[in-house]
Amino acid sequence: MIGIDPVGVVRSPWPEKFGVPRQSGLALAESVIVFDRERIPAEALRGLEGVSHIWVIAWMHAVVEEGWRPTVRPPRLGGAARLGVFATRSPHRPNPISLSLVELLVVEDDRLYVSGCDLVDHTPVLDIKPYLPWAESRPDAHCEWAREPPLPIEVHFRPTAEHALSQHPRAEWLRELIVTTLRWDPRPAHQRNNPTRSYGAVIADVNLRFEVEDGVVWIFELTTLDPQNT
Repeated sequence: MIGIDPVGVVRSPWPEKFGVPRQSGLALAESVIVFDRERIPAEALRGLEGVSHIWVIAWMHAVVEEGWRPTVRPPRLGGAARLGVFATRSPHRPNPISLSLVELLVVEDDRLYVSGCDLVDHTPVLDIKPYLPWAESRPDAHCEWAREPPLPIEVHFRPTAEHALSQHPRAEWLRELIVTTLRWDPRPAHQRNNPTRSYGAVIADVNLRFEVEDGVVWIFELTTLDPQNT
């Protein structure tokens, strides 16, 4: 057996799986990687001040109990066609390890502030590596089933949700976070043909409900959560 101890955890604004960006770099929200200071001294971060982007290798703890299958249905293919799990970015893998490329904003004594994370809050971090563009950028690379980036959709607030948002102490920050999250349409692909269905998501410290009409997200309910439950 291979024993791996996390070096820290991610603190992100997504406490639940639903709503987490499907790829790193889509939602440019700030997250924090907090290191286990008992294991990782500050010296281990020396030199990161000169690095603009890093790879975050993490353990997708939120899907471990769900298991995995040899084939999956990528959302980009409409949830119909199946591909081998190793040909996809599915989190349901034999070893649920994630690889995220994020922008490094600030380096502190025991934490890294990053942008573009795609991990659930409290995800264990296994390792950090600097991104080397001269070695890792491949402009001629391709993926046949995902040749183009996804297209964002519009996100709007119904009057009731707009009023609730205005009462939040960080209203503009929260608005930007909600929009940058939902504009990538977190709905499962097989549910996108049901225009009457509504969805719920927890983002930061609010619980919201939304529906999608003619390709536009409409948030109709927004409730601030009890701080003890966030």
